[in-house]
Amino acid sequence: MKKVPAMTSSGVHVYLEELGSEWTGKGCAMELGCWLGASSIPLLKGLVKAGYNLPFWAMDRWWVKKDQVEKAAKDGFKLVKKQDSSLIYLGNVKPIYNKINAFRTELPGGLTNYTGDKIEILILDGPKRDPVFESCMHYLLPYCIPGVTVIGLLDYHFWERLEGEKSEAMKSPVKFMKKYGHHFSLLKEWKVDDICAFFKYEKQISW
Repeated sequence: MKKVPAMTSSGVHVYLEELGSEWTGKGCAMELGCWLGASSIPLLKGLVKAGYNLPFWAMDRWWVKKDQVEKAAKDGFKLVKKQDSSLIYLGNVKPIYNKINAFRTELPGGLTNYTGDKIEILILDGPKRDPVFESCMHYLLPYCIPGVTVIGLLDYHFWERLEGEKSEAMKSPVKFMKKYGHHFSLLKEWKVDDICAFFKYEKQISW
């Protein structure tokens, strides 16, 4: 398989595969903001090792932007602005795991497609500013399992790479964890080679 363009580092991919391989069978896995599948692929590889047999939920706009065209070109992928990239995503991930529930949609509205099964692994990449980020968390946390569910925030430290109002707008995940931090424990984070953070949902939040 040709290398899939990625926004995340190889170290995060290794962690995602390990995370998938530790799947306990108590819930499904979901990723919001999948782009071309670079983070889905290692997670699915780990899940397959663990015997995963549930749908993998994937949601994204899959509407190619200019900066994505340029990023993909560096890795030999040809994209066209405004292209529907969902078929590229599915072509990249389905050889690893076929039971993919993929929805080309906006968030949080697209979450109404979710059938409401328990969630064991939840990866958020696309949602990183409010009201979208907090709306997604409000919608999905009731399906998460205290003491089990791992939540990966792949742009957790993205705000540090920006300035002014743009930086402040991207602090939504950090502000959320500051507000509800006593309900989570930090499992792993990157501040230098990447900007991701992974948390375990320890204690149920009552909205």
